Amino acid sequence: MLPKLAYALSIDDVRFGVYPNKVRMVLDLSEAADFRSFVLNNPERLVIDLPHFDWKAGQVDKPSQAGIKDIRQGKLMPGISRIVFDLDKTATISTAYLLKKNKNKSDRIVIDFDWRAEVSGKNGEAKIFGTLSVESGGGYTHGGDQDGARITKAGFVIPPVKPRNTDSAAKRYKPLIIVDPGHGGVDPGATSGGSIYEKHITLALSHELKRQLESTGRYRVELTREKDIFIPLKKRVEIAHKHSGDLFISVHADTIHKKNVRGASVYTLSREASDEQTAKLAEKENRVDLIAGLDLDIEDEQVAYILGDFLMTETSNQSKYFANMLVEDMKGSGVKMLQNPHRYAGFAVLKSPEIPSILIEAGFLSNKNEAIMLNKPEYRRKLARSIVIGVDKYFRQMQQN
Repeated sequence: MLPKLAYALSIDDVRFGVYPNKVRMVLDLSEAADFRSFVLNNPERLVIDLPHFDWKAGQVDKPSQAGIKDIRQGKLMPGISRIVFDLDKTATISTAYLLKKNKNKSDRIVIDFDWRAEVSGKNGEAKIFGTLSVESGGGYTHGGDQDGARITKAGFVIPPVKPRNTDSAAKRYKPLIIVDPGHGGVDPGATSGGSIYEKHITLALSHELKRQLESTGRYRVELTREKDIFIPLKKRVEIAHKHSGDLFISVHADTIHKKNVRGASVYTLSREASDEQTAKLAEKENRVDLIAGLDLDIEDEQVAYILGDFLMTETSNQSKYFANMLVEDMKGSGVKMLQNPHRYAGFAVLKSPEIPSILIEAGFLSNKNEAIMLNKPEYRRKLARSIVIGVDKYFRQMQQN
């Protein structure tokens, strides 16, 4: 088992008081701490960000009148953890403050909210309460601007960039895309009659995607492998973190027992698979390290551990948002797609808790015609072009927000 990390701060209790015109939430802390709180819509949530903490509140009593459907918590980014309260209707925070300990009462955060429509802050962004300022490189600073992070209408948290000249620096910054060609080396992946190998298709498509992304002048691109070599799943994610990627795209081409099935699909991470076929695909992809003789027992524990944290962050929402956008753009570019092309399961290579990540199955090598198409440079150029359109739209939306 992985060791449980110990933090100076702990959340010792969470309780609610229901009044005629408001709901009061109180979090008992082990010590005083900066925080920030805001509401998100569609779905309705109330969020509290704090320095990393131990959760000692256990199972929280949720009065039905308080409108709390569920409570989740986990790491958001280096140095910062998040508590998410799923609400059954739209809420607005009226006040939020820290009360220092006195007599027999501990340090505590008090948040009052009601069921009025949310009143947006400047530029239509959600209003943020508290003094926790989140930096773009992770971590936090004590005190500071209450608008230290921006909350988009789509519900995404965009950490602020605070260079001396914010406007010019933002224009100069080029997002880093990590492109991950699946399989390689001793792991051939899927094959088409023994003549076309997935590892060659994914590498060729990834190089073409890199070329097209860089030719726009808007992105930097790193490949997890440049040639036909084997790289363990964990190492692929480590490469993305080493380079501080802004987006992770893993490229694959599968086989299936039904040779008439063809079409591309896009996958995101989830505890439960969207369907039986996707569950089998994830299981197969997650065990490719066995080909190289790696011990999966420890790896599986780490995947489960990190997966639990991942699903409690907004990164998961951003991955799904990009996946849905990409599916529409691939369809619009004339790429044949599977029915219900956005699917999900517990893919180990998508386990990064901080980088929006997707896996693209470019098609089925078990389908003779699709295998021939994937082996042609002109079709790979078409696929790559459709992905670039989706990437452009995703980052354009992020910048507008």
